[in-house]
Amino acid sequence: MSAFTGKVIQNASDIDIDHVVPLAWSWSRGARDWSDERRLRFANDPANLLPVEATLNRSKGAKGPDQWLPPKGRCGYVARFARVVRVYDLQPLPHETAWFQSFLDKCRSFSSD
Repeated sequence: MSAFTGKVIQNASDIDIDHVVPLAWSWSRGARDWSDERRLRFANDPANLLPVEATLNRSKGAKGPDQWLPPKGRCGYVARFARVVRVYDLQPLPHETAWFQSFLDKCRSFSSD
């Protein structure tokens, strides 16, 4: 089942494995300074991988959640993104950090109603 839409994907050719935190995005936020071993661990970390529709993954590209969000499960997606960023001690740009916090605050207030 796709985390981006909640739909069951029938054909293997329609599936991509998404890096929740894109490798290219992470590069300019600290990953360029990592050892090869740490980069490999990050690229293969199950917490950072989701099977999703190929078309959506390709539309996402190397964008962070302030530039691209899936059609469904947005709060969970951003929470997962932020968790992976925190675990790997990546350094988002200041406006990205503010965006994450604001978005997740809205998710928390919505779920507590």
